[in-house]
Amino acid sequence: MLKALRLPDHWRKPLLGVVLVTLVSVAAFFETWAAIVAIWSRSDTFTHGFLVAPVSLWLIWSRREHYRDLRPAFSVLGLLFIIVSGFGWLIADLVHVAVIQQWAVVGVLVGGFWAALGSHVIAQMLFPIVFLFLMVPFGEAFIPPLMEYTATFVVTLIRLTGMSVYREGLFFTLTSGNWSVVEGCSGLRYLISSLTLGSVYAYLNYSSYKKRTIFITLSFLVPILANGLRAYLIVMIGHFSNMKLAAGVDHIVYGWVFFGMVMFALFYFGSFWHDKDAGAAASTPDLAGDSNLADAATIYKHYWPALTITALCVFIWPFVSHGLSALQAAHVEVPERFSRPSLPDWQPVAAPDWGWEPNFKGVVADAKVYLSDGQTIVGMYFANFGDETQGGELVNSQNYLVPQKHPIWRMLHDDVIAMQWAADKSGDIEEAVLNSKHRSLLVERWYRVGDKNTANAYLAKWWQLLKRLSGDASAELLVVLYTEAPAGDYDLARQKLKQLAVACCH
Repeated sequence: MLKALRLPDHWRKPLLGVVLVTLVSVAAFFETWAAIVAIWSRSDTFTHGFLVAPVSLWLIWSRREHYRDLRPAFSVLGLLFIIVSGFGWLIADLVHVAVIQQWAVVGVLVGGFWAALGSHVIAQMLFPIVFLFLMVPFGEAFIPPLMEYTATFVVTLIRLTGMSVYREGLFFTLTSGNWSVVEGCSGLRYLISSLTLGSVYAYLNYSSYKKRTIFITLSFLVPILANGLRAYLIVMIGHFSNMKLAAGVDHIVYGWVFFGMVMFALFYFGSFWHDKDAGAAASTPDLAGDSNLADAATIYKHYWPALTITALCVFIWPFVSHGLSALQAAHVEVPERFSRPSLPDWQPVAAPDWGWEPNFKGVVADAKVYLSDGQTIVGMYFANFGDETQGGELVNSQNYLVPQKHPIWRMLHDDVIAMQWAADKSGDIEEAVLNSKHRSLLVERWYRVGDKNTANAYLAKWWQLLKRLSGDASAELLVVLYTEAPAGDYDLARQKLKQLAVACCH
């Protein structure tokens, strides 16, 4: 017992090094770490983030007898990993991609541990160290495809059972009532929880990397399938109870009970392939006889200078980012060619009473213009996000045209379509159909970075990065064009929108 608690002499400097790189990493990237913790606090989906570091420490502590005889040593590879992660953070900071910044700061922390403890020690602690990346609140980009999958899964099963159902986008109607797939139905919460629990289970119960990989993969895939089945069962409960059950808050309870049953079944079947030696060390401790003990002073002779260099490599990135940001001043206005367009065949008109217009968070400057060619009125909206504060970026998954639970409007269709800007210049734009009780609107939107147009968020971010590295301060805009589609004539509305889009933004 005393031996287990006593810290070996050859571990004292490395553990101090771990504490040092942890403090330096958190201090240097405090804003990013604070953003991570803020998401843990406000989102039930990512509350598990508070437990990731303690679980990682517990996993290491549970095998301390194996680790105590390993020989920590400074690793240059760890230092290089810090540099690569720091550069990744810099790039993400310049274009305001929060999730990449968060992956990068965890990478810097892991690189610090790698540098302080050495490659061999980190290899022995590989899973608990890599597990730290689950602190990052990732997965929001999966929500739209997961919602689409859930809606398709449910409607397909309903039709296979011989029941009639009418679907419009994420909304579908049965004879008993109306249903819609909202963000909470995407299953992301189940997916993240399953992946986290499944990873720990695989580490504790399997010694084979092949078995671990298979089980973790199943922990990712099974909840996706199970969430579709969960949604179908809830719809069926609501349908056969005449919407008295599972149509309110109670369906959340049913969902978590079902998720618990799925996880129990997954762990139960996984136990049939349990490795008896899963708790044992995967390889032999790094012992080299008494000569290593005698050479301890030589091993750590340059340890503190190396850690000082490591700390500098951590701290340098926020200063570089600040310096690059100071070199350019963002264009925070909407250029006059958009705010006051002068286009042949199109004349300014008063705003029609459609009851909807674009509205996004974090907009620094915008312009709303309504034009008519004598037959059709088209609304044009240009939004400039300036220096892009956290949560108010040009490219942001939260820039909704219509919130899901809007009391009047709902989105029936959202897709990417081809766009011919000029004879030698093509691209794509996003097209959506918004519907209310009184009218339907066809909406097209895209990003305009400098003089380039695209609906691809990744391409837009890449153009932003190139533009900012070059010091170009030209405007970066989110462009939205919209018009009414009387009697559902979307072809004519689409033709008018494309015509005006080419005229103003080619």
